[in-house]
Amino acid sequence: MKTFCNKRAGGFTLVELMVVMTIIGVMMTLAASVLRDSGKGRGLESGVDMLESMVREARATAQGNDCYTRLIIAKDEKNMSQDSRHLRYMTVQMKRKNENSRGTYDGTDVAGEGVWVSTSSGVTLPPGVYFSPTYSTTVKWMDNAGGDMLGTEVTRLSGKGQTAVYYIEFDEKGRYVTPQSDPLNTTPAQRLVVISGRRGTGNRAKDGVIPSDFDSQRRPAAAAGIVIWPRGDISQLRTARQVYDEN
Repeated sequence: MKTFCNKRAGGFTLVELMVVMTIIGVMMTLAASVLRDSGKGRGLESGVDMLESMVREARATAQGNDCYTRLIIAKDEKNMSQDSRHLRYMTVQMKRKNENSRGTYDGTDVAGEGVWVSTSSGVTLPPGVYFSPTYSTTVKWMDNAGGDMLGTEVTRLSGKGQTAVYYIEFDEKGRYVTPQSDPLNTTPAQRLVVISGRRGTGNRAKDGVIPSDFDSQRRPAAAAGIVIWPRGDISQLRTARQVYDEN
């Protein structure tokens, strides 16, 4: 005798199709989130690499030309567009001295006459990545820490005319110094921090930038950077505790 088994016709029921579609939707949402967060991370990481590269260029220019140099960061608070150069454009300047009475140049004479000139066309941080003056602070645990180590002034940038800027300064030996200071005075270590965000105003904005995410203390969650030590050495800030100088 033959035994016959009941077999369901091929295909899926409506409920099964809805479950499969729901699972696919969840997976696509998770994948998009991972890719988006990964892209932000790469942008911030690239921003730190660019910042460190420009600092090294400023140091090398100072040492190679026996003169003072600056890392310049554009400050254009009026331009609210997302492609604004505000806190994104960086370049290096050197102080070109006039001849003194002996017919020579004295790169250590900070107060002497001279002019700051750009040495390159500069670079722009990746989209959505900004330099943060607010969180670029001195290292608190150093005995002589304190004060604002970021200089501010209006300078002429190549192809951009007179521009308000932030800057950090190196002496002719490549040492990090307080702007226009005596090189013999010790300078505290300085953080240079970049964050992920967008141009904007309001209570959530700092320096004209609204962070993309916040931590539990309402600080930018996506933040990274470097520390410049008095001798000009550089260390990377790899954790939020390092960025915000938490004990």
